[in-house]
Amino acid sequence: SRCLSQDAVEAPPAGSEQLRSALSDFLVKRKAPGGKLNALLSLLNPINLRAGALAKTTKYKTPRWADDAVTPPQLRAHWRMQVCESLSCKETELPETVTASLKTFLWPGALDTTRGEHLAWLVKVPGFVTKAWRATAEALEKADELFVGEDDDADGGDGGDEDTKKHTSDENDKELLGYMRIAVDPFAPPEKRQKHFLTLTTAQADEFAIPNKYDMQTTSEDRPIHVFSDVRENTAAAAAAAAGRERAARAAGFASAKDATHVLPADDFILEGRVSEKFDVRPASVTDEAYRQVSLRRMEEATKKTRVVGDVKGPQRVVPLPTNRNVVKRLDGKEEVKKTKHERMEKAGLENKLMGLFERRNLWTFKQLVEETKQPAVWLKEVVTELAVLNRRGPNTGMWTLKDMYKRKGAGDAK
Repeated sequence: SRCLSQDAVEAPPAGSEQLRSALSDFLVKRKAPGGKLNALLSLLNPINLRAGALAKTTKYKTPRWADDAVTPPQLRAHWRMQVCESLSCKETELPETVTASLKTFLWPGALDTTRGEHLAWLVKVPGFVTKAWRATAEALEKADELFVGEDDDADGGDGGDEDTKKHTSDENDKELLGYMRIAVDPFAPPEKRQKHFLTLTTAQADEFAIPNKYDMQTTSEDRPIHVFSDVRENTAAAAAAAAGRERAARAAGFASAKDATHVLPADDFILEGRVSEKFDVRPASVTDEAYRQVSLRRMEEATKKTRVVGDVKGPQRVVPLPTNRNVVKRLDGKEEVKKTKHERMEKAGLENKLMGLFERRNLWTFKQLVEETKQPAVWLKEVVTELAVLNRRGPNTGMWTLKDMYKRKGAGDAK
């Protein structure tokens, strides 16, 4: 074959058993050489598939290989074209069993959706319960490490099996975090027929001083929620990803993938299932003494001061702040006009000055009065309101004019 090299032939990837069976039957019907099967299955490795797509001897023009668009549909299309080119046949001659098996094959790096229809519960627990469970898990992990170390150092004896059984039994008891109970009322409405309860073990509740009885209240969620995991267990993609990490580790000079965990990327995400029920876990009784203690500790932690002022002893270096801090420049290039504070005049003196201004001119804007009197705006408005009125209509809208009583008084004095 022109698009298959000898270096590309390798062991079939994990999860290709169904495709291998269908492709083997097709090759038997075409009376193809027996070595073709492993060569075609080796193209399920994206590295080999890319090499074949970019080879100069490759005849097919579409689809074109693009490193930034390596999706499962693109990989399947390239695999079909390279298989047909190797077998000198048309794509329409591939049997339905081969194309259907190809669709079920999970390419390395693709999202595993085989568990997408599994149902899962999303349970929101209080923070103090999460801390207790996390502390228990860490303690169990440390205990397992210590037990394994003791087994490696201890000599073999007659009581070894009994000790192991006893440890296993104790470990199973310690791993129990609590119980979930479902109560069914057949006479209640469908939405209230089931009630869920959570009960922690007495030992765990006493150890962390938290309540041991909780209600699991159902919450409605219209939007679909799915659960993802970054650990692939018992899947074909897990075996393919593990094999890829082993090859990458050896190429990087490591003995195995375990020695290169800090260099190689972790597994891709896997779709674990769809959330069918959503619960909020709350204490069964707010008057429970343990819950009161938890609330008290939570309030003390929230009110605890994080910053403390203390006396500084010994010589200290004091650095003054720069004078031009937070300097802001205008985009139009103009300098900021500094506002000067005006000193407040006595009321009698300000009234005399305003009367003089209105003798000069009958109409004034408030801005003109501020510029003429050099007085604070609030104080000026308080005084001018007693002497003048603001025109709110007509051609002189927004201008102040002297009240009629002061105009008449001024006219009588002038006579």
